[in-house]
Amino acid sequence: MSEKRYKSAYFMRKQEKEDLKEEVRRLRSELTRLDPGPQVAAESAAIRTTIRQQQLGIANVQSEIPPLLQTHPLYSRICLKKSWEDRSATLLAFRDKKFKAAYEYVTVRSRMAQPQLSDERFEITNDNTCCVIFQTVDFPDVNSLQQVYDALLFSIHNAEVSISERLGHVTVRDDYEGVDGNIFNARIVSTNDDGVATELNCIMMSQIFDGTEGASGGEPCGIVVLDSVDEDQLYPYVPSERIRKDVSGAFVLTVRQPASQTVESTQPASGGEGKVVTLRRAVFVKLYRPEFEISEAVWQNMQQETTRWGDVVIRSIRSVLYSIP
Repeated sequence: MSEKRYKSAYFMRKQEKEDLKEEVRRLRSELTRLDPGPQVAAESAAIRTTIRQQQLGIANVQSEIPPLLQTHPLYSRICLKKSWEDRSATLLAFRDKKFKAAYEYVTVRSRMAQPQLSDERFEITNDNTCCVIFQTVDFPDVNSLQQVYDALLFSIHNAEVSISERLGHVTVRDDYEGVDGNIFNARIVSTNDDGVATELNCIMMSQIFDGTEGASGGEPCGIVVLDSVDEDQLYPYVPSERIRKDVSGAFVLTVRQPASQTVESTQPASGGEGKVVTLRRAVFVKLYRPEFEISEAVWQNMQQETTRWGDVVIRSIRSVLYSIP
């Protein structure tokens, strides 16, 4: 009788043990269901792997693009004849489409992201070097869009002085002609510390829009467009003496009120209403391998210096707006 009771107790404990094990399994399963940590981690790892593969795919595509990028959306082929009438007519014919192309490109380029600075450099045929730059700069505490627009024009028109002062290059600017007060053609020759000269024959078009014109997409903005002259019958390039530099670029200025103003920042340093003007700069620079002999070290230095004029212009704008030396 005692043996039967022993067996009965044994089997009861065994059953209880199995029941407890089953309960533990159930609770673990429930815990797994309630705690998605491991599953989330696995899904996150899978997503990271997918993103990494996509990034590698984009990098692969980008590696194939530069050799094909001989020109840029801001580039137009410009040929100027000897006659002043023909030259003026050619420049006027470009004006509207250059403003429209500049606004559209800068807007599309900054639609999803507004990088402070993107700088990409590569070589193309004949060892010519290209550089693609996109930059976003905010100028807070200003009176108006017009104020920054005027500072930008002042800085560009006096770029040769700023380049000489800040970079130590001997820079000479020859203004050839102006059309309608907002179209200019000029040649800028700059000689660096190595004694090597570069020449830039460019046009500049500028206008401030109130938002009613089609070129500005319906918002007030200021646009300055730069582009190089491909062929100039009156002032041809001298590749045997100077390195040719082509620039296709755009400065687009837009204005907004600051998102929030503290008591201390309610009044701007300039005494205005504290507006914020955003400058977006898109530039395509092409530096031609010279026809004359030049050391590789000097050529590398020329490539590094080729875009510094843009930094000089930005610093000059700040100096005009905020009296910063």
